[in-house]
Amino acid sequence: MTTQQVKGKVAIITGASSGIGHAIATRLANEGGKIVIADVNEDAGEKIAKEFNANKSEIIAIFHKTDVSKWNELISLFDKTKQTFGQIDIVINNAAITDIENGMLQDSLEEPTHFSKLIEINLMGVIYGTKLAFQYLKQNNPQGGIIINTASITAIHPVFTFGVYCATKSGVISLTRSMAQVSELHNITINAVCPSVTRTGMTAGAIGIPDHWWSSIDDVVEAYFKCIYNPKLNGAIFSVWNKEMREETFENPAPVIEEMIQGNYMLYLSTLEKEKSN
Repeated sequence: MTTQQVKGKVAIITGASSGIGHAIATRLANEGGKIVIADVNEDAGEKIAKEFNANKSEIIAIFHKTDVSKWNELISLFDKTKQTFGQIDIVINNAAITDIENGMLQDSLEEPTHFSKLIEINLMGVIYGTKLAFQYLKQNNPQGGIIINTASITAIHPVFTFGVYCATKSGVISLTRSMAQVSELHNITINAVCPSVTRTGMTAGAIGIPDHWWSSIDDVVEAYFKCIYNPKLNGAIFSVWNKEMREETFENPAPVIEEMIQGNYMLYLSTLEKEKSN
C-alpha cells in the first residue's frame, strides 16, 4: 500500500484525540484516508473531527466516544464506523495510560486499583480491539485489512518504575505475534509499534529524562506507516528510539513449541475449510 492506496481507506484509531493517535490520524487524513477518532476525550475528539472535515466535499472523519476497556463501547465503535463509511480497512489499537504512581514499590495494604485500570485499558482494550478487528476485517474478502497495536519500548526493555505498564505492553507484543500466526489466512496483517519516550501530552510533565532518550512524534508515526504501506509485514515488532526505527528479532521457538504452533495452525485451517464447504 502506498500513499495513493491509502486514499479512501477507513481507519479506526483509538486514543486519537491526542498524542501519537492524533498524529497518525492527521497523516492519514492528509493522505486521503477516512478517520474514526475513538477516545474518551469528547471535546478534543469532536474538535479534531471538525478540523479534518473543514473545506471537504464529504465527511472524512467522525468522533465516537469510546472507553476501550468496555466491550460494548467497542462494538458500538465498529458498528458506527461500518454504518458511516461502509467499510473498515485499518484498525490501530493505540489508547493507553501510564503507571505514574509506581505502585509496585509502595508500602501499602490498600488494594492497588490503578493496576486494574492499567490492565483494562492497555491490555484488555487491545485484546478487545484486535478481536473485533479480525471479525470485521475478515468480511473484506479478499482484501482483508491492517491491524497495528501500540506497545512500548518498555515491553522489550522493562523499567522497574513502570512495572505493571511494562507487563501490559509485553502482553500487546505477545498478542500481536500470536495472532499473526493465522492472520494471513484472512489477508489480514497485524504488527506492533514500540515507541520510546515520545513528546506528547502524556509525557509533558516528565522530568529528568535526557534529551537523547526522546523520540519525535514524526519518527514514531513513520513506524506505523511502514506497517500500513508494506503488505508483506506481518507479526513485525518495530521499536522507535530517538531517531532509530528497528524491527525487533526474537529467538526461534524450541522444536516442541514449533510443532505445537504448526499443529494448531493445521487444526484451524481444517476448521476454516469446513466452514467454507458448509
